[in-house]
Amino acid sequence: MEVSQRYRKIWKVEDDNALTESANKYNGKNWEKIADEVSQKINKKRTAKQCRERWNNFLKCNANHKEWTESQIKLIFEVQSSIGNKWSKISAFFPGKSKSSIKNFYYSTIRRNIRRFNNGKIDEEQIKGPIDEVIKIPEIREILLSHKSYPKSFFKQRKLSRDSIEKIRRLNGLTLTTSINDDEHSLEFGSFELYEMNEFSNEPEIYIDQTILWD
Repeated sequence: MEVSQRYRKIWKVEDDNALTESANKYNGKNWEKIADEVSQKINKKRTAKQCRERWNNFLKCNANHKEWTESQIKLIFEVQSSIGNKWSKISAFFPGKSKSSIKNFYYSTIRRNIRRFNNGKIDEEQIKGPIDEVIKIPEIREILLSHKSYPKSFFKQRKLSRDSIEKIRRLNGLTLTTSINDDEHSLEFGSFELYEMNEFSNEPEIYIDQTILWD
């Protein structure tokens, strides 16, 4: 497999797909292996430098900032529900997106939809409580995974069933009881300070960009 000057400047869609798959497989760290694997897949030689530059300067950046589709939103919620807050494992389902960007998107989507849903509603009709518990309520889960293109009227007209409201009350009662013994888990419902329950996650906490959360 020879490296021609002309070919080095051309990256086809299948080349980018091969590079994305291998870069995610090795977490963008072992470029010699990545280059060898990509070269085998596309049957043309790519060097470690070429792969690294293509990934860092184009594919990685575009993947992290590309608009999320409704199907991707549903998938991230489904995977998170299945395996919890294991963002490294979740990122395997979204080639080219970093675990940090995925986590930021997940919680920003939840917070945005909670804010839009709660706006104009009386206290007992609002969604509030620990995120990883509230989201287990099917009706609320459907609301929280709404795409940002949904109009304000969708959230304004949507009302929670009495069953969901009662479940929220029970969650809040448990949360408030917990907060007496553990100040770290106290909630500020009025300002939507819903917290993440990471007790079952073995991964270190990832910084969540607050400017993203409140867009």
